[in-house]
Amino acid sequence: LATFLAVLASTGLADDVNCAAETSCKLCINGTLSGKCAWCDADSKCLPYNPITDIKTLEGCSTNKFYASNCVLDHNIVIIAVGIAVGLVALAAAAVTIWCCCCRGRKARKKKLADADAEYQARMDQISAKHDTLREERQAKNDAIRQKYGLQKSSPYERFD
Repeated sequence: LATFLAVLASTGLADDVNCAAETSCKLCINGTLSGKCAWCDADSKCLPYNPITDIKTLEGCSTNKFYASNCVLDHNIVIIAVGIAVGLVALAAAAVTIWCCCCRGRKARKKKLADADAEYQARMDQISAKHDTLREERQAKNDAIRQKYGLQKSSPYERFD
């Protein structure tokens, strides 16, 4: 990347351009030399502009207030606005990532546990019903044997003799 930037800076994007002919900000920035010239507000002149090397100051401009991409916001404000926008996008991406990994995962885990609990409870209910059925069958068989041998109780609290 550093090599690429060095080669790009040495190619002289703005060196071979005659920007001095432009007399207004609008013609300087939006004209046929768009992207190669910048308007110096303090000196009211159009100067060659290389976006790689002239990121903070513009050579030939007495102040660092110059317009490179539009005539409304100076170059420093545009750089700050782009930095803030990139930061907000990165923050939003981080927030979405955290939400997807943590919050959505927690809800899925809770649902999975609730489903497992419901399945466990259904299995316990099924086993309990099966035991109740077997208990009733066993009681019926015992009552039949008692009746066969005359051991039928008249009251459930009566003792056998």
